[in-house]
Amino acid sequence: MPFEKGNRYGRNGRPKVYEIPSEWAKRYSKAQAQAKFRKEEWAFNQHTWLKMWLDSGVSEHLGRQPHNYCMSRKDPIEAWGPHNCVIIPRRMHLKKRAFVEFHGYPDAPWEDRHNVEIKEDGKS
Repeated sequence: MPFEKGNRYGRNGRPKVYEIPSEWAKRYSKAQAQAKFRKEEWAFNQHTWLKMWLDSGVSEHLGRQPHNYCMSRKDPIEAWGPHNCVIIPRRMHLKKRAFVEFHGYPDAPWEDRHNVEIKEDGKS
């Protein structure tokens, strides 16, 4: 395969798909694939998704453990996008799911007030 001028190539000689760092590209790709698997609309592009995580101040704590943070939609009918998502502590998400599924509480949508808040010193 000849190299074309202007394209960025990875170690395997193929053109790079994402323009963001590889550790974030993998996370973005997984999130997009999971939304596609659940037949949910995806309105993020790689730059807006990464910007939302970096602006939150908790990007190094993204994960699946209870002490990590996750992204959730405010309105479950709308697409995953910067206008409809909040970054919340995973423990809060798990607590809400338990109250809804096991205790029968009504499911209330996430709001902007649930989003992580950045303090002046940069710690949340």
